[in-house]
Amino acid sequence: MQNIDKRDHFRIADQIHVGYRRVKKADVDTTDAGSHFDLDASFYLLRDIYELELESVELLRRISEKNRQLGSFLQNLNKRVDILCRGVSANSSAYNKTNVAQINPEVLISEGGLSFISDELIDSGEHLALMLVFQPSTLGLTCFCEVRHCRLITEGPLTQNHPMEDHALYRIGIKFINLDTTNQRMIARHIIRVQSDERRTRLRQETKPDQ
Repeated sequence: MQNIDKRDHFRIADQIHVGYRRVKKADVDTTDAGSHFDLDASFYLLRDIYELELESVELLRRISEKNRQLGSFLQNLNKRVDILCRGVSANSSAYNKTNVAQINPEVLISEGGLSFISDELIDSGEHLALMLVFQPSTLGLTCFCEVRHCRLITEGPLTQNHPMEDHALYRIGIKFINLDTTNQRMIARHIIRVQSDERRTRLRQETKPDQ
């Protein structure tokens, strides 16, 4: 697997919408991370669907064992609901520029934290309210994190698609704080999905006949 840095957790390279807000340490214990962003209810649709899916996995398995046709119908219905929710979530306020949400092309994410590129210097020990929107699922979550390091990496545009004047760029490394069970599962599931997609792509390339 390329782009994996083995530390406390596996880290994979990915492209993720990343937004953040500086917060005080007291805010971590007294506020909800999502309250620091201008988010509408649609942002949490897929998360809510995901929670319901976790609750129904075992029930759906039992139904499928007893009645395959009914099980297939319910799985198909789940997929249709998921597609509709993605369409709604894609227009969520999470994508507004006011939320500083942009696809960060060089995110390294693990179950314990992530690092991303920013043009803003943030001191180690600062606390952030973090917003992540995974691709291509558009599944979003908010949480708190602590900055572990901020390192100058280069000077130049952040992305080729969004040219900017030359300026300093930093790699911000953060540690997740007090993740709830659902967020933990969402992150773990996304990492597994990315790994699986990479394996399938590699296998297709290896088995592709020579031209």
